[in-house]
Amino acid sequence: MSRFEEFAALHVPGVPLVLVNVWDAGSARAVAAAGAKAIATGSASVAAANGFTDAEALPLDLALGNARRIVGAVDLPVSIDFEGGYAVAPDAVASNVALLAATGAIGCNFEDQVIGGTGMHAPQVQAARIAAIRAVTGPEFFINARTDIFLQAAAEYAANRRCQ
Repeated sequence: MSRFEEFAALHVPGVPLVLVNVWDAGSARAVAAAGAKAIATGSASVAAANGFTDAEALPLDLALGNARRIVGAVDLPVSIDFEGGYAVAPDAVASNVALLAATGAIGCNFEDQVIGGTGMHAPQVQAARIAAIRAVTGPEFFINARTDIFLQAAAEYAANRRCQ
């Protein structure tokens, strides 16, 4: 059974899949030893462990190297928080996610908020970005198309409260 199939089998209706976020190979090994069935990463913890802030401040080559080390450290499916794909244009995002898939990761979190800017990508733009990823990764790769509307709404709400 491939790691893609292992991860898919963990998605059972009525039985939540709990993923513990790790930040490096050592934390991945510790989580695996504790009985995890799969591994995930969090972009903020990965960035902080490498001396960077979140929001794609961690250089792409370091993010890919870290993903490769995590995948190599455990015999479990690994999903990587890949933020906004380190690009905006669909082809560039797809190229970066292809590099991520080459690390052995079985999938990624993929955000819809504009990294380093404000707001969110328009739905048709985000759909094109996801379609481009799917085209280069094939059907098995998991794309957790995450929406950050609640983060955006919370920031807008807080800003509006300050104005009152």
